[in-house]
Amino acid sequence: MSKIFAIAVNTFKEAVRNRVLYVLLFFAVLILLGAWVASSLAIFGQEKIVRDLGVGAINIISVLIAVFVGVGLVYNDLDKKTIYTIVSKPISRWHFLVGKFLGLLLTIFVNILLMTFFFLLVLYFREYTKDTVLDQLAMDGVQGFSLLVYYLKSAALALAKAFATVLTLGLYNTPVTQGIMEASFLTMLEMTIITAFAVLFSSFSSPTLSAFLTVIIFLIGRANHDLYNFAHLLQHRAGGVENLAGGQFLTYWFSIAACHVAPNLEFFNQREAIAALQRPEVGLYPILYGLAYAAGVLTIATVVFNRRNFK
Repeated sequence: MSKIFAIAVNTFKEAVRNRVLYVLLFFAVLILLGAWVASSLAIFGQEKIVRDLGVGAINIISVLIAVFVGVGLVYNDLDKKTIYTIVSKPISRWHFLVGKFLGLLLTIFVNILLMTFFFLLVLYFREYTKDTVLDQLAMDGVQGFSLLVYYLKSAALALAKAFATVLTLGLYNTPVTQGIMEASFLTMLEMTIITAFAVLFSSFSSPTLSAFLTVIIFLIGRANHDLYNFAHLLQHRAGGVENLAGGQFLTYWFSIAACHVAPNLEFFNQREAIAALQRPEVGLYPILYGLAYAAGVLTIATVVFNRRNFK
């Protein structure tokens, strides 16, 4: 375990130094701020809009981190010839691969927590600077420097409450922020599977192909239910599988194979509950499904990596 831990820590440090990571985090901040601005333009359902856009942004940015950072995990060591030094030491190849996986996963988890913290800060600041409050201040004659002081106090209070929410793992919530921590936890489970696929593809292919395949897996996983329903719709219209012919026959079996092989990421998609200001349900099944699926993919990656010849 000490070998795996050492590789994981080193991978985490390398990922932190990756400039792509900071670019993605910068875009995440812009998107979260944009969600706040976009919600202010809506007449109704402002809270739903900002929550939906914020949770969606955290999810997409996490996928991009897994893709752009994860696909080069093994390739970079091969390209820099450092893999020869590693495998020559008393370190098994599965130690190396699992360590890389855990290091990238730690990077993604830390970034999800940072984005969640900033998102909670946006929600709290928005909640404590509503137009109704500002109108009341205007009616009371609060202007100029006093209004600036109010803004600073609101920002400090929002920051303190955001810290409290993160440190208590979401035990302290308002109606606007409830369920955000649960949604982030489900995103972490989803990223566990996506990261495992990124490691798998990086163990035998180039970064470009690995990125393409990882994104395809994510898209198919998100459309898993739709593919399954589409296949059965084709079957129903044709009056049975035996009546399918030509392109419909191939489309049917491709859809069936894709939705059974690719992970069902809809288990972790709780955006509808978040948009409806509800608390997402985090049951035991999504947790077991995410961990078991990631373990299976990582096992395949280990088998593939063990068969590679570095000579």
